[in-house]
Amino acid sequence: MTLQDQLKIMRDATVARMPGTIMKVFTDSINTIKRNRLKENALQLGETIPNIPLTNVQGLNIYLNSLIRSNYLILNFYRGGWCPYCNMELREYEKLMYEFNEIGADLVAISSEIPELAKQTIGKNSILSYPVLTDNDALFMKAMGIVFRLDEASKREFVNFGMDFSKINGNENYELPVPAVYVINKEMKIVFVHFEEDYMTRLEPKQLLTLLKKETISKI
Repeated sequence: MTLQDQLKIMRDATVARMPGTIMKVFTDSINTIKRNRLKENALQLGETIPNIPLTNVQGLNIYLNSLIRSNYLILNFYRGGWCPYCNMELREYEKLMYEFNEIGADLVAISSEIPELAKQTIGKNSILSYPVLTDNDALFMKAMGIVFRLDEASKREFVNFGMDFSKINGNENYELPVPAVYVINKEMKIVFVHFEEDYMTRLEPKQLLTLLKKETISKI
């Protein structure tokens, strides 16, 4: 089953069980992100990413340039281990890691959830073999231009679901990244971008693998 198949099942089940008023809150939030042109204002193809330190699950600082061991480094920005759509995506990349490595591509997953929760995210997804890093206070993701602040209606619904972002992200900022995938080369230049305002939609990892194999990386 492809990631798209899994996402559709999850999306359909969510829409079926969740009250329309709540779905409207999250749909309105997605539309606000689009209206704010976050996608257009984020870092684009050919630009160089900042080498801002991230934190691994042991609490140590990690710079992305130290993780570029081959031709490409895939940066998968996920919302947090609390997000079922993100977990599906992380697992699908894990299934393909051997094939990605065979063509000279490594992967790192990045969120703003605290390292203790990032460690739990690794375990709940069949032990991820690639680094799962924390972007403290979303400083790196802000520099990338992929962060948005939850509106008051969304905050209220997340609280109703028992989501305490002060504990999840370690601050009161209520900021999340859009699900985005960037690929950078050895010079830390962006050679591929996939940006999703809709958190229920993701890039199919096999599609990225095919592009990398053919060296036909482009923005899709």
